[in-house]
Amino acid sequence: MRKAKTLPARVRLDGPVAGTYAALASLFPGLDGTEPLDAAALVGELSDLCAFVDMRRDCADFRAIALLAVLLGGKVPEASAELVQRSLVGFKYWMAEPGDDAMCFWSENHQLLFATAEYLAGATFCEDTFNNDRRTGAEHRDDGRRRLLQWLELRFRFGFSEWLSPVYYEEDAAALSLLVEHAPDPEIAERAAGVLDLLLLDCALHRFDGHFVASSGRLYESEKKYPATSEMQPIVDHAFTDDQVTANWDRIGMVFCLRKSYEVPAVIREIAQDSSPRTVRSGHGLDIADAAALYGAPDDPESTGALLWAMEAFVNPGAIRATMTAFHAWRMASNPFVSALHALEWVPSGLLPSAMRLAKPAVAGMALERAHVTTTRSDSYVLSSAQNYRPGHFGDQQHLWQVVLPGGVPIFATHPGGPLVDDATRQKTPSAWVGNGVNPRVAAAGPVLLAVYDTRGRRGLGEAKRVRGSHLYVPFAELDEYAQGSHWLAVRQGSGLVGVLATSELVQESGDALRQAGKVTGWVVVCAELAEYGSLDDFSTWLSRCSVTLSGARLRVSTPDASYVLSAGGLAKDGQAVASDYGRYDTGWVQAPFDADRIQVRSTAGSLTLDRDGTRRIT
Repeated sequence: MRKAKTLPARVRLDGPVAGTYAALASLFPGLDGTEPLDAAALVGELSDLCAFVDMRRDCADFRAIALLAVLLGGKVPEASAELVQRSLVGFKYWMAEPGDDAMCFWSENHQLLFATAEYLAGATFCEDTFNNDRRTGAEHRDDGRRRLLQWLELRFRFGFSEWLSPVYYEEDAAALSLLVEHAPDPEIAERAAGVLDLLLLDCALHRFDGHFVASSGRLYESEKKYPATSEMQPIVDHAFTDDQVTANWDRIGMVFCLRKSYEVPAVIREIAQDSSPRTVRSGHGLDIADAAALYGAPDDPESTGALLWAMEAFVNPGAIRATMTAFHAWRMASNPFVSALHALEWVPSGLLPSAMRLAKPAVAGMALERAHVTTTRSDSYVLSSAQNYRPGHFGDQQHLWQVVLPGGVPIFATHPGGPLVDDATRQKTPSAWVGNGVNPRVAAAGPVLLAVYDTRGRRGLGEAKRVRGSHLYVPFAELDEYAQGSHWLAVRQGSGLVGVLATSELVQESGDALRQAGKVTGWVVVCAELAEYGSLDDFSTWLSRCSVTLSGARLRVSTPDASYVLSAGGLAKDGQAVASDYGRYDTGWVQAPFDADRIQVRSTAGSLTLDRDGTRRIT
């Protein structure tokens, strides 16, 4: 791939250089002729990164990426060269290697990070013997390359299982931009650039008021409540504007912001900057059954096993046999993240799927299956939701719907849950505002969304006691005005209006939350422009003319303009079914099915064409 000219620096130093990845400051161009990090400080920062890598703790792969960015950027001082080499040559890069560790290798972003680190470290030290498994650097380079090609092809064909995540897209962007910059193989660099294009296209299509906000496969409470604080915000700002971004040395995303080669295609920047009303429909990831059959090798850990584990599908009936095969092949009994799988070794392989159906383990809710996302935005709001995503199943970190108003003010509901895994190895989710104890049935038609939270099903193994009801996050203090009745809420922020109708009486839970009780509860959300109604009072009057009926888990809504029914069969508007499966991309800029051979994005700024063979063309 032809390298782009060196990009202008648009990173602002604000205060002293400090943070987990402060060593990356050595890559800062130093426009004023000074280095932001002196030699002694850089030696200390590199030492800290190496110590963490050597301990093989969770997120050691993040540190390995930072080490490689500094090393390949030519900034490792002579005093640190031996230490950095020793750490990279001694690291454990994949589960198939020997040795105990406490690292998460398998989630989608971690698989990319580990493969990137192994490929680049192996290529850099190709003649060395790597201490952990006594293979040469060249062998590690080739192994990392194989896993990179597999990961990149999956993203091109099916998108991201960690769909639209303002948290985990950061790690992907860092690794991909590092590959574009330093991959010795032009094919890897070209394919990485193409997948980075697709990641940023996701962000551009779902950008509102400067923020990357959408339904998401993995999202935590802080980023849900305060979109401007998301890990992707500096990357989105750097990619889509000409503004400087403030350096944050606790974020691995600084690798992207300090890149010198990858340039965001003009067509993607235009989409990101287009504030006109639109509806974006997009599909992300694979269902477990499709993933298990994709390679025609259900017992192969390196293909089927790696894919299912990237989806965090471990104990689901369709994944459990592949999981146990991989668990044994990779000798994972000592890894604290998955060591509990050892308890299933006594179950005959043929009985495992049935045993999982019977037990209904709560951790099955970690699985990230295919999501069909509809995002409708106007000048004054964005409404995004995953249509009919695993209703009635356990939730984990999936963020299934939200409204965001000007200023990054969100509104969303959840069914409060208890943590699926209550130990120190991972985030304690689901929780009050992260994921769902039980996923709702959600569907949207334009600016109207219906959601039913049905908690009547049988509890599963390890599941916390179910809360009977659901609650709505509303940051009242941040709103311009609002009005409320026993079963409804109307809010205004700027020129955006949101109406919420509830099937049970609304009770104030806290200063920023309302709840409704019941084994089955329903929410109806209507978004609108202030100009349509003139005032919040007139909008409230319109809401009062709406009727909502919940019968079992069937939610029926009549408004002055239309009628809606949400049931097990999906959503219908005025008696017509609303599609909830629309392929990979269905937008005014790009149309593509899943598993397409070519993805072409067009705008007035030009076009971007990506082919399955890795060819990338910008015109």
